[in-house]
Order: sequence, then structure tokens, then C-alpha cells
Amino acid sequence: MTEVSDPIERLHRTATSTRDMVIHTNATRWEVFAKASTLREMVFEPDPPLKISMVHETGVAVRMTGRGEAGFGAASGLEAHAARVAVEAASSSLTPLPFDPLPPSRLLGLTDVAPPRQLPGAAWASHVAEALTRGVLQASGAALLIRRLVFQEGTYAWLLATGDGFVASQHDATLSLLVELGPRDGDRLPHHEWVWVKRPEDFDPEVVAAQMCNRAILAGGPTVSRDGLFNILLHPEVGAHLLGSLSSLFLPTPEDDDPLAMLLDRNGRLGSEALTLTDDRSASDCPPVAPCDGEGLPTGRHILLDHGVPRHRLACHFEAQLYGEPTRGGARRFSYRDYPTTGIGALRVNPDPGVSPAELLQNAGRSLYLLRLVAPVVTDPANDSFRLRAQGVWLDDGAVEGFQPVVEVSGALSLMLRRTEAVGTDLAWYQTAAGFVEAPTLFITCQRVTG
Repeated sequence: MTEVSDPIERLHRTATSTRDMVIHTNATRWEVFAKASTLREMVFEPDPPLKISMVHETGVAVRMTGRGEAGFGAASGLEAHAARVAVEAASSSLTPLPFDPLPPSRLLGLTDVAPPRQLPGAAWASHVAEALTRGVLQASGAALLIRRLVFQEGTYAWLLATGDGFVASQHDATLSLLVELGPRDGDRLPHHEWVWVKRPEDFDPEVVAAQMCNRAILAGGPTVSRDGLFNILLHPEVGAHLLGSLSSLFLPTPEDDDPLAMLLDRNGRLGSEALTLTDDRSASDCPPVAPCDGEGLPTGRHILLDHGVPRHRLACHFEAQLYGEPTRGGARRFSYRDYPTTGIGALRVNPDPGVSPAELLQNAGRSLYLLRLVAPVVTDPANDSFRLRAQGVWLDDGAVEGFQPVVEVSGALSLMLRRTEAVGTDLAWYQTAAGFVEAPTLFITCQRVTG
């Protein structure tokens, strides 16, 4: 893959070219964001050959302000032409704004983060593919096999510069696997697993194979269908998507449309004491790491929910001014094409003290263990409701009684959060529609189940 130093140098040249063009406009303040990324996807299927695809993306974006107006423009590429197109687009889109959307220079700064991660050598993927294939056959007693295995290796580099002379840059690498498990007899639908690889040198294919097979094998028992009020357990992946769907509660919102106050009990509590949520993009053990947010504000650990009590909201500088919130370094850029907006970067559950997943399963009594979603989680904070559809197994003191292919759990969102009695210690990262979420097994009491 392209060396990380090459795109960094190109980003600096692009920022310099853009600066030279912006100073000839009427802008009094400006910001340049440039990014280069490469994604390599390797697909292993039962029948060779190995399929490899590469996607390169480069681009530059410009925000500028002056005379009570603000504009934004972006263009693909990292050459003078791209810089010129972005500057011209920003100049032509200037519109009146009652405040300056660019953060003051005194707010900008950096946070120490872990050194950039490196991708493994070329032979690593082939070795892991072979080891995972053997591991799945062994862990499942040859009942399951890998039908498709996709490695996604990515490198990215970005640079943020302002007219005040502030420059921040970051480069890093990401590695994840997409695994399709299927029964050898082909009678059931395949299972899909997403695995983020924190450190390739510590990755144990046999352990990962066993974890994937455990969930798939549970779905192979006799079918049981029940309705009523039951205690439920959420697999970490299900819990991650549920919590990700709640991210809007921790973002700036117009006061007239803010549903959070309606969800609190008389003690000001949104969730149970077992539930503490933070957003920490500077932690070394999460997929997205950055020395600053998408606007140049220092990243840090923000407590969003403290033992069930809301504490803070994330807020980029623009939306903080718009909705009367303090600026808290919550800006996120989906790509160079997008205006920075507020969003979670690394939402995580704090398992303090936390319970081992084995103990949770053993002590849950007669309960439903939701293994995987079959549809996106639907939450409606304004109407205090939620609905999730998933596959699950019925448990009785840890023993499996049967499998339910599709089950719906729904009810009052506020009650569900306050009935989250315990969280596990088996934290794992998952990519959701709202961003990355690290969640453990969740134990929730007295929920409406419909078969």
C-alpha cells in the first residue's frame, strides 16, 4: 500500500496551495481540511482465486467567513486544481450567518494519542484465513464452515489548517474482518460476523473462531415461541446497535424539540445505576483515534451518562452556538465532502463494576438471550418508545430451552433503560450507523416480548 508519509506530504502541499488562494478572497477567517485514504479489500471464498480491490480517495474542503457570511466548498484531489475548485465553491456559497462558525484559535488544541497503528505484512491475511477456516471447523465439530471471508485494510491521513496558523494532522491504519458462516448442510441462513482487529500481532484466530461459532451454534436448537413479559439479555453486538440508536439524546437539540427531559424520572435519571456511557476518541483501544475533533478542538473523555444520570452533551462549535450548548469537542467529519457536525466518535459502556458474561447467563433465570438483529433498531425518544427485532434463545438458569428465529422486544424506552440491571465485562467494538460503540452483554428486566 502507499506509504503514509506520501499522503501527509501531499496534504501539506495542498494546504499551502489553498492558503495562497484564500488570502486573495474577501475571507477574514478560513479553514482547510484535506484527506487521503486507501482501502484494500481482500475476499477469500471457497473457490479461488483471491479477489483484491483497492479504493483511493483524496480531497480538500474549505470553510471561510467574513462580513457576517460563511461558505463551504469541497473538491476531490490533492492538487492546485482541486484547491481552486474548493475555494471558488466556498466563495460562491457565502450566505449570511448571525455568528462565526469557526472556533476561536484559543479553543484549538491537541490531545496526546497512541502512535499510529501499522498494517500487517502481505502474508498475514492468508495465514489468518487458513487458521480461521480450521478454527471454525474444529469449534463447530465440522457443522459450520466459512463461506466468505473479507479483510478490509485501510490507511488514512488528514490535515487541518486555519488562517491563524494552527495545523493538526493525523495518520493511522484500521483492520477488520467480515466473516460469513454457514452450516455445512446448507439448511439455515448464513451468519455474518464483523471483527475489528486491534493489534494484528495479538490476534488469535482460534479464539475468534470459537466466539463466532458459539453464537451460530446456539441458533441450531429446537424452535420455541413465547409471548409476554420476560427478562432479556443482549449480546454485545445487539447492545451496541441499541445504544448507538440513542446517540441523538447526547447531541445538541433545539430546546422545543428536546425529548430528553420527558424521559427522565423524578430523580433526573435516564438509565439505571449500572449504565455509564462515555465518548472518548483519544483512547488507544478504540478504532477511531485523533488528537483533535473535526474542527481542531482537543479530544477527550466526555461522560454522557453517569450511572444513569445525563451529565454532558457533545457539541461541535457550530451547533453549540446554534443551540446554546457549550463547545465540547464533538465535531465529526464523515469525509472531506461533509461539513463538520456533532456526532459520537467512540461511545463506550463503562462496566463498573461489571459482571462476567458467564455469571449473567447463569443467573438470568428464565430469560431470552438476543443473539443478533434481523432489522435495524428503532428508537423514538419523542414518543418514549423502542423496538428491536432479533434472533434469540430461551434460557433457564443458563440452559438453552430453544431457539426463536424472530422475536420483537418493544415498549417504553425510558423504562427499558432504567431496567438495565447489569452490564457484562465482555466489551467489544462494533460499527453502527451512529459510529463506533463498545458494548458488553446487557441484562434488562421485565420487557414485552412478542413472538
